[in-house]
Amino acid sequence: MKKTFFHLVVTSIFIFVLCLSSHAQKPPVDDSVSGACAKVPAVFRQLTASLVKDGFDQEEICRIFSHPSVRFNPKVMPRKVTHKEAALHYEKFLEKSRIKRAKKYLERNRHIFDEVEKEYGIPKEVKVAILLVETDLGRYLGSDLALNNLASMAVASDLDKVKSYLPASYKHLSPKERAKLQKRLKSKSKWAYSELKSLIIYSKTNGLDIHKIKGSIFGAIGLCQFMPSNALKFGVDFNKDGKVDLFDPADAIASMANYLQHYGWKPDLKRVSQIKVIKHYNHSTPYANTVLEVAKKVGHI
Repeated sequence: MKKTFFHLVVTSIFIFVLCLSSHAQKPPVDDSVSGACAKVPAVFRQLTASLVKDGFDQEEICRIFSHPSVRFNPKVMPRKVTHKEAALHYEKFLEKSRIKRAKKYLERNRHIFDEVEKEYGIPKEVKVAILLVETDLGRYLGSDLALNNLASMAVASDLDKVKSYLPASYKHLSPKERAKLQKRLKSKSKWAYSELKSLIIYSKTNGLDIHKIKGSIFGAIGLCQFMPSNALKFGVDFNKDGKVDLFDPADAIASMANYLQHYGWKPDLKRVSQIKVIKHYNHSTPYANTVLEVAKKVGHI
C-alpha cells in the first residue's frame, strides 16, 4: 500500500514537472500576428490556413490578407468558367489609330526593342503587337488587384456560392451539366490557388508590393500580361536593376521574347508555325492572327 502510494506521488510530481517544462517551451505569442490573422476576411480564412500549411510564413500571409484592399469578388470565377476567347472581337486592334500608337510606342522604346530582338531573335513588330492586344500598350493593366482576383477564384470551388452570378444560360442546368460545371469550378479553383502562390513568391522575390499589383480579371499581370507562374519561369531582369518588374517596359518586353523563344520562335518561321508559337501565349487562333496582322501593319516581319 505504501509502495503504491509512493509511486503515485512520484508519478504526480513527474507529470507536474513535465507540464511546467512543456509550458516553458511554448514560444511567446506574437500579438501583432494574432491580431493580423483575426482581421483576415472570413471568406479567406481557410485559404490562408492552406497557404501556411503549404509552407508560407503565417505572419506574412496574415498581413497580406488583413490589408484593407483585400476583398472577395464573387463575379470572377463565373466569368472564368464561362469565358469564350473565340467570341472576343479583335478587329478593333487593326484600327488606324491603334496601329499609329503602336508605331509611336515602338519608336519611343526602339532601343529596348532592338536590344531584345538582338538577344532573343523575336521581331520587334511582333512584340509591340502583343503589347497592343494585351494591354493597349500599357493603357489597361487591370482595374483590381491580381491578389483579389486569384484569391477569389481559389475559394470559389462550390457552384452554390457563385451560381447567382452565372449568365442566364447557366441558370437551368441538367444534372449532367451541373456536375460538369462543378468539376470545372474545382479545377479552376486549384489552378488559381497555384497561381496565387506564384504571385506571393513573385512579389516577395522582387521586392514588389503585392497590394499594388493590378491584374486582369483572371490574374495576369504586367505590360505583357503574364500569369504569375510564367513571371517566375520566364521573367527577365533586362534593365539589371535587381528585380523582374513586368510593369517596366524593358523587363516586360524581354520576358515576352524569352517566352516566345522558349516555345519555338526562330527566324524564317512560316506563318502556320508563327501562329502555333503565339497560341502558347493565348490559346486562340483569332488572337494569334490578330497579332500577326498588327505586326504586319506596324512594319515587316
